[in-house]
Amino acid sequence: MRKYIGKYILLFVICLAIGVSVYCFIASSNKKSEGQRNTLMNRVANEMSSKDIGDIETSLAELINNNDWAKEYGRDNIPADIVFVRSDAEEGPYAQLGDGDSVWSLSKDGTVYGFLVFSFKENSMERTIAICEAVVAACFIVSVLFFIYIDRKVIMPFNRLSDYPERIAKNENADALPESKDKYFGKYIWGMNMLRDRLSGDNRKLRQLEKEQLTLVSTIAHGIKTPVANIKLYSEAIKSGLYREDGTPDPKDAEVASKITKNADDITDLVKELLESASKGVVVFEPRIETFYLTEIEEFIKREYDNRLNVLRIPYKIDMKSRVMITSDKTGIIRILVQLLDNAIKYSDGRGINITVDKNEDGYIFSVRDTGSRIPESEMPYVFNSFWRGSNADDVEGNGLGLYEAQFIARKLGGDIAVRYLEETEETEFEVFLPL
Repeated sequence: MRKYIGKYILLFVICLAIGVSVYCFIASSNKKSEGQRNTLMNRVANEMSSKDIGDIETSLAELINNNDWAKEYGRDNIPADIVFVRSDAEEGPYAQLGDGDSVWSLSKDGTVYGFLVFSFKENSMERTIAICEAVVAACFIVSVLFFIYIDRKVIMPFNRLSDYPERIAKNENADALPESKDKYFGKYIWGMNMLRDRLSGDNRKLRQLEKEQLTLVSTIAHGIKTPVANIKLYSEAIKSGLYREDGTPDPKDAEVASKITKNADDITDLVKELLESASKGVVVFEPRIETFYLTEIEEFIKREYDNRLNVLRIPYKIDMKSRVMITSDKTGIIRILVQLLDNAIKYSDGRGINITVDKNEDGYIFSVRDTGSRIPESEMPYVFNSFWRGSNADDVEGNGLGLYEAQFIARKLGGDIAVRYLEETEETEFEVFLPL
């Protein structure tokens, strides 16, 4: 949620700016209105000052009736009533002034002889400002609630799902998304799970075809090697004169034998290249180096395996002995650990899986240990071969490429993987080393 705080701060600043603008506008309008009223009162007072005290009331009535002040000063700035009060009057209608009343004195030769009382509509600036600010505050609260709803129902779920298509496209192992009846993402999740299942099925078929292709190529190559080796032996015998009665090499026979030997060597090299190219095509990986924190690996493991391992009731522990930055291929490291963790789950006996991330003076170490089915010591040299499956894998689904892929990627990143059995803890440990 913290990553979205900036948006709410920006919204608060915008609403605050709107509120201040509204206040300044109303205050400015009120100041202008007061100026117009003062001008009008000053004008009326000046005209009445030139009248005799007995004619003021009559002149005042004529002035009010014969002037269209609304056009000049604005309708809201015209007094509802103007009353003249003599200074020597003991009683008058304006013994107590209202909020909208203003008094203007009339004097002659320095002596005040009366007052003009202007009755205006009450100028409720404070009330107007309060109403406007309340509206702005309400808009802010509604906007915050709206954005919180959008964040929780749309943006946050989308961010959690955004990298899923990429992982599927990269053929990374990914659990099915939890089914949801959410009206925004329910159908999307259902569709992504269908796509995942379809791609997983196609990928299994492709792996099987690759395995059969490699097996065919390997069979043909090994079938060719033996007769080619025999041909080379025969050519060497001809070159040495072994088949001549006198045992003396014939120059012409030796020349022909040399050509045969060269062609046999070319066939051997071709077979070797064919085997290498067939094996390399099984895994595709090109490093993309970036700098990131090791904690991002920890977050990925927790996000992807917490729920899965809880369902399987397999306890696991991540020991982050180092949380420094690393410059490597994050996707590649994740692919390695996914293969090792998936193997640990498949062969687990339920007692637990331990993951350790550490750093020493030479590089970074990622270790995955489990107490599952043990790999026989005699088979450990072959566990990283392509399409190889151990004797403990008879009832376990797989294609024999996971560990091969993990080692292939590790070596592409300049490191390697080792496997060993820990007698003291009865665990099989796969340790990945990547140099600094």
